[in-house]
Amino acid sequence: MGFLDNLLGAFLKLTDPTPRYTGSRCLVEKYAVGGCDLCQQACPHEAVDLSHFTVQIDDTRCTGCGLCTQVCPGVALEFPLGPMQEALDKGRGQLKCSKAEGHGQEVLCLGRLTPGLLAEAASRHGPLTLARGDCEGCRIGGPTVPQALEQVIEEARRYYPELEVRLTTEALPGAVVGRRELFEQLLGGTRRMAAEVLPEPPEQLGLDEDHDLPAELRLRKMAAARSQGTVRWPAIQVLEGCTLCPVCANVCPTGAVKRTREGEEYALELEVAACTGCGGCVASCPPQVIELIEVGRDAVLAEEPLELYRGEPEWS
Repeated sequence: MGFLDNLLGAFLKLTDPTPRYTGSRCLVEKYAVGGCDLCQQACPHEAVDLSHFTVQIDDTRCTGCGLCTQVCPGVALEFPLGPMQEALDKGRGQLKCSKAEGHGQEVLCLGRLTPGLLAEAASRHGPLTLARGDCEGCRIGGPTVPQALEQVIEEARRYYPELEVRLTTEALPGAVVGRRELFEQLLGGTRRMAAEVLPEPPEQLGLDEDHDLPAELRLRKMAAARSQGTVRWPAIQVLEGCTLCPVCANVCPTGAVKRTREGEEYALELEVAACTGCGGCVASCPPQVIELIEVGRDAVLAEEPLELYRGEPEWS
């Protein structure tokens, strides 16, 4: 892709508030039993359409609040996380929404914050402070943002149990902005805008060896690696009665479940760090022998996948 194509793409992105959508990670497109409509339920502006067995977002209704990205179980909907991670880093764990009073590092809406962002930031900066404006009257996110954020915080504690977050409507502490500081803020805003329209560099998030993982899951893994507490990462177990059919691997939105063949035997394996606990495999399993469980830090960081089941199927 040439420079002009990049420039045109950047311009179009600046005028498009919608999150990125990866269809291969959507439970709707995976035809998981029961489907999924969490993004549609979370959207306060009725911008999400699932009627064509895919996610279509109306960019005339979407405000970019990010609430759909918080609830997407397959990480199919996402905003670039690098700029938000940078804002949390520069603010040393303090961040405000665009409607909150005072100065400081900001994000358009706190609805864009994900469990991975909060967990990873807390693993480096300790207690976090998030300032919000008047959500009741806000046209970006609306009144559901505080409750949604509480749920994200609880989810983040699964990956970094030490997480502490203070939510406030007060202005973040900071000095009055002078001319030089104002110029630096404007320059920083321009850089963040550019970062949002360019590909996200893996080194910005770390763990280059996990480039196959979505950025959100990389952040969760980084936080879990730094935790000294009891990590409760979602995973699955397969019980007796498994027929070793490919359904669980086919519906898994992140590729966490894999089915391999070794001679006459088949094996089901789980890449724990890629599991989101979406439950797609649980609902879709024909003999209903898959259960959701929680595993600890060692399983997340293990170099080898977790073997779930092995055997020679009757139909082979």
